Amino acid sequence: AFFRSHLCCPSPPYHLFPRASAMVEAAEKAQRKRNVVAFWCLGLLNNFLYVVMNAGAHHINEAGIGIVYLASTLPCLLVKLSGPYWFHYVSYGRRMWIAAALMVASLFTVAWGESAQVKLLGVALASFQGGIGEASLLGMASFYNAHRCLAGWSSGTGFAGIGGYLWSILFSQIIGACFQLQLMVGLWIPVAWLVIFHWLLDEVDTRPSTDDSQESTSEGDNASERTSGESEDENVTSQLTCAERFRFTLTLWKYMVPLFLVYASEYIIQAGMWAAMGFPVTDRQARHEWYQWANLTYQVGVFISRSVGGLRVLNLKWLWAGPTLQLGMMVFFWYAAAEPFGNYWLILPALVVGLLGGFVYVQAFVLIAQKEDEGYVELALSTASLADTLGIIAADIVAIIVQGCLFGLLGVTDTKPNFTCGYDDIWANVTAVAKASAPPLHEFCFPGVQ
Repeated sequence: AFFRSHLCCPSPPYHLFPRASAMVEAAEKAQRKRNVVAFWCLGLLNNFLYVVMNAGAHHINEAGIGIVYLASTLPCLLVKLSGPYWFHYVSYGRRMWIAAALMVASLFTVAWGESAQVKLLGVALASFQGGIGEASLLGMASFYNAHRCLAGWSSGTGFAGIGGYLWSILFSQIIGACFQLQLMVGLWIPVAWLVIFHWLLDEVDTRPSTDDSQESTSEGDNASERTSGESEDENVTSQLTCAERFRFTLTLWKYMVPLFLVYASEYIIQAGMWAAMGFPVTDRQARHEWYQWANLTYQVGVFISRSVGGLRVLNLKWLWAGPTLQLGMMVFFWYAAAEPFGNYWLILPALVVGLLGGFVYVQAFVLIAQKEDEGYVELALSTASLADTLGIIAADIVAIIVQGCLFGLLGVTDTKPNFTCGYDDIWANVTAVAKASAPPLHEFCFPGVQ
């Protein structure tokens, strides 16, 4: 590094020393692998709290699970909508620290909040964290080997679903710990988040290049995987006006519409149809068990497709085939719930729902990284990520209606849904059913906490 910076030698003559050249190539290969691993870990940690909050939604607001889902999604949407207009004023490093602080605040607020409203505020803080983390790291991937790092990120976010549900099952069903203990043990998450970002992920200069900063960034340039011309492109999006950014967002419709449709379909299935299925459906415990198994299987499908779905970049026709098939799965599960028919063999189509969702997610972002102009990739990746959030919000609202209508249609009287779909009479004499069962006692918890 001394000779390169002080003697103006662009690079050592490695071709004259084959052994040194091989060592450099091995070091660069290890560096690339380390960055992919870092993005995998950051994807896992970024989505972990989101999954844990949804898995423990009945501890947060038992009267309306859909409200918990909306609280975990709406703030994330706000970040993704506004991010393109303020992200360039806040460095990536500062955003990572903001995300870590929000993780800590969320864990404490949900764990020790005495009312549902306070706990929902904690869920919203976790949603803000997830939105900042996802939009930032998707954009930051453009400064590395975007294809491989996005594949690593997608795989990590996919495994977060499995890890989050297993984490909750471990504490609630196997250990018998209370929700507060589960969340307080989760304080390792923000620590691991910062350790991985600062010590595992290679540092790169993500600021627009200036004459004063060229020499000071030589060491960062050695660690980066960008091409020599990227520094000039970095200024492109930072100079865009709000109107120009909005017009650019509209050009991303061919990626964002499939993302919206596939997420809307699968979340209507999860929160609407699967919540109203069981064998038999009139048995509350049977419905609960089916919902757990269906969602866990779905998460396995998401993880598989996000892990391997980006290894090969397909064309836009394949991207649009994903939501088309997912809409078909939504119709299938509506009939499975409304008739009803089937039993636990329906786990297999539940796996397909996860496979389709993960495939569209990873393919959309690797296509953006490959097809869009190099100078706009960072902005495009960050902006396109709001499409899946819009789909989830729309699905959560529709799912409340779907679940209520299915409960009324199937005569499920043990729980009165938030939306009764005109079937109010069947719950007229069973309004107290939901309060009949006492909360479970926990073997492990903090003193004085039930």
